[in-house]
Amino acid sequence: MRDIKQSIWKLAFQETDIGSHRVISNTKDCVVIRLENESGEGDMIIYQIFDGVYLMYNDFHMEYCESKFQTAETMLAVDYCREGSLQMKCSNGACYVKKSKNVCIDSRTHHKGTMCFPSGHFHGITIGFESDRAEKSLQEQVKAIPINLNSLREKFCGKDNPFIINEDENLQHLFLCLYQVPEKSRIGYFRTKVLELLVYLDAVEIEDVENEKIYFYKGQIEKVKAIQKLITKNIDKNYTIKILAENFDISQTALKKCFRNIYGMPIYRYVKKQRIQKAAELIKENRALSIGDIAYAVGYESGGKFAAAFRKEIGVTPSEYRKQPY
Repeated sequence: MRDIKQSIWKLAFQETDIGSHRVISNTKDCVVIRLENESGEGDMIIYQIFDGVYLMYNDFHMEYCESKFQTAETMLAVDYCREGSLQMKCSNGACYVKKSKNVCIDSRTHHKGTMCFPSGHFHGITIGFESDRAEKSLQEQVKAIPINLNSLREKFCGKDNPFIINEDENLQHLFLCLYQVPEKSRIGYFRTKVLELLVYLDAVEIEDVENEKIYFYKGQIEKVKAIQKLITKNIDKNYTIKILAENFDISQTALKKCFRNIYGMPIYRYVKKQRIQKAAELIKENRALSIGDIAYAVGYESGGKFAAAFRKEIGVTPSEYRKQPY
């Protein structure tokens, strides 16, 4: 197996490409890279599965990072988003969003640019194939399974934009299994799952999976981000969709769809979650405030409704939560 140090990560992740990074660990099978900038940090754990085939765990806690990845090689990449969201620009000038439970298949043709994490974090898995080398390697080592990566690339990436599959149960199960890998047979397990993925993608009919068109214009995304900041900063205020749409000059339909795709939930649920999280902080940090005062501070006029919402989100009542040790 070729030394991963000379492999695709060196081509893709130069310091001048993405800002400051550190190699945390480097073995014959695995490289751990930490990206850092003023907005936070992110870790990438990269395994070489076959020659030309890579599996990468992505865990980012940052607002953005820069990529100047421009490979001359033919690529096929399958990205799974477990949690959070990621925004990138595509060929038609619009932006696409990878959100929780989605699988995105692309050729990395438009991977160069700024990757934004609107929710401040992103967790997922990437399985990447350097098509020619990967196909040769797979054919040599797994002769019983016919694999044509160029055919898969044409099938899913023929229109030059990412193909996004929304909440496919089979793919969900496959990728979630990669978070429960037996330590003693890690690489063997990875290989099995990579082959399972390729067989599934080859067998699935395009018409049978939902290619969710999660594309938004940059202006729409910027407006939705501004709305998110407004409602988070003024968590005690009650804003209607109609008022927010009018104030930020965006249609109600676009606002609801874009917000849900970026932040993973409808606006009303996002506000409710933020209110309860803020209340939980106040309950622990400011014992001088009564539960009623805290309820009012986060936008609840009814103590009963606040207690019910808090218990549903946290699992205990506000009073019980206050009694818990830190």
